[in-house]
Amino acid sequence: MKLQAALKKINNRSKKTGVDVSINQDERNVWVRFEGSNQTISFYKERNGEDDIYLIKVTRDGDVSDPHTDYYAGSFVDNITQALNWVAPLPPKYRVGSLVRFKDNKRNGRWGINGELALVIEATTGGNYKVRFTTKGINDPYVSYAPTYSERDLELIN
Repeated sequence: MKLQAALKKINNRSKKTGVDVSINQDERNVWVRFEGSNQTISFYKERNGEDDIYLIKVTRDGDVSDPHTDYYAGSFVDNITQALNWVAPLPPKYRVGSLVRFKDNKRNGRWGINGELALVIEATTGGNYKVRFTTKGINDPYVSYAPTYSERDLELIN
């Protein structure tokens, strides 16, 4: 990915989450830090004369590499979106209290919940939701252990 495209993606994520971002650069490295986060995204720029970014890494505050062993602080990710989802996750698409319907897809069909109506009771980061079914009884297995469902399997009713 080109450097300008990555910086644009970082600034767009800052606007969507409503969190300020600070971006520091030198001739070779870029460090990105979102306000209120205890993690830093870092990557290299300009490889082989091209304006690409590479070696994208997420590091927690206080995590230090050890030069005497093979321990390197942080985790490498494949692309900038993975790093942004880790450090500054997007807000949930459906709010708590929203009425949703399970889409007619293969996964929902396997679970036997195609077209079921449910009320969102908890919206977690990453687009996962805990729901309360409107037609299931309290002893139903879907209710007793309260799994999370992906937003790609749900659609908003109201």
